[in-house]
Order: sequence, then structure tokens, then C-alpha cells
Amino acid sequence: MNLDLVFIAVEGPIGVGKSALIDALEKEYGKQILHSFREEMEPNPFLDLEKFYDDKKKYAFQTQISFMLSRYKQFETLQKSLKQRDMFAERKIYVSDFIFEKNDIFAELTIEDDQEWKLYQNMRDILLESLKKNIKPNFVVYLRAGGETLYRRVQSRLKQTEQLMLKDVEGDKGITKDYLHKLTTLYDRYFFHYKTSPVLIIDVNNIDFVHDSAPISSIISSIKKAIKSPPTQNTYIKVDEIKIKYDEM
Repeated sequence: MNLDLVFIAVEGPIGVGKSALIDALEKEYGKQILHSFREEMEPNPFLDLEKFYDDKKKYAFQTQISFMLSRYKQFETLQKSLKQRDMFAERKIYVSDFIFEKNDIFAELTIEDDQEWKLYQNMRDILLESLKKNIKPNFVVYLRAGGETLYRRVQSRLKQTEQLMLKDVEGDKGITKDYLHKLTTLYDRYFFHYKTSPVLIIDVNNIDFVHDSAPISSIISSIKKAIKSPPTQNTYIKVDEIKIKYDEM
């Protein structure tokens, strides 16, 4: 681990509050010290999220390949910034709101055809091979919450720019509660066993720091503690409005 470089990735499913946390970190440290790198939805003629959420099975492969290539391109840009930083300038903290590898979570959830899954894996492995020498996060912050909680938050926070459809209906249409339950299960499995960097698992299921800023100070305190003394293993943190509970995993 490069002790001269602080690189953090903030991860979690839709509606969990990644943007709100990064906004709070920017306010805490100031943009002169903390540089955020946020995933952007790039224009892509092969990516139509409305069609995907109407028929995930049909459009899953092309959607996940489009996302993977977009994340790869953006991750390369992030790595370029990390490697070309001014070594003599004031120490900066770099925060990304995604890691490249998390594309597997959505691919596993949506790609059902065996041949498409194998082709996806082959393409992913080629890209991962080219990323072996890249700078890894000092630690990953995984914000976790249950499917029911996320569904309520997505309903209340949905932005037009995300181009997502909410339909709590029968069948495989829209972002349903069932879809979010499966998604959170895969996120938990993935980050509870993530080995590339230590993971700070912050359970925010019972708080909403987007609409209630009181708990955010506890979350920021735990992150600042991890920056000063980086975790060496995955650590679970239960946050409520009164206390922080640390449990080594």
C-alpha cells in the first residue's frame, strides 16, 4: 500500500447514498484536498436502459458489456490521475464512487444465457489482466442496506438523468423489490469476501443520512479513522444516530 497516496472507493447499490457521502466528504475536507471521481453515464447508441428494464433477459448482455467498457474507460482515466499526481504538492485524498470489478454483480444478476455469460467472462478477464498493475484503493467503503430500504429510497430519490423505471408489478419489469433484494444479496456476497483491498462495511439500513444529516458525522469519523490507520481486514460498522459499533470480520 502506498502510504503517500490516499485512494478510497465508495461502493453500494442504487439508493444507498454514495453521492451524499462523497458530497459530505468534500465538504469536510474541501475540494483542494479531496478529489472525487464519479462514474458518468456516457452516451451509447447500444445502451437503452428503458428497454433493459422492460426486458432484462433480451438486453442484459449488451447492457452489461456497455457498462463494463464504460467503467473500464473511466477507471483508466482515474488511474492516470493517480499516477500523474504532483508528488510534491499538498497531500490529496482521491475518492471514486465505483470500482471496475463490480460490473460482475450486475452481470451475474441479469445475464441468463450460458453462452453470453461465458463471452462476458472472457471479455472481463482480458480487461482485468490489463488492470493488474493499477493502483488499488487503500480501502473500499461499502454502504449497505436491505432491499426494502433501497426500494423506498429509490422511489423518493429517483432522478430523471438516471433514466430508470420504477414499477412494483408482477414479472420482470422495472426496478422491483425482488430485483433489489437479489441485488443486495449479491452486493453483500461480493464485498463481504472482497480481497483486493480491505473493506469498511458500513450498515446504513436503519438511517437515512440523505434526508437526515445527523448520522453523517459518525460515518465520516469512521472513514477519517480508517484514513489515518488503514484497515488490514474487512471491518463491519453498524451506524445509528447514537453510536458506532465496530466488529472485526
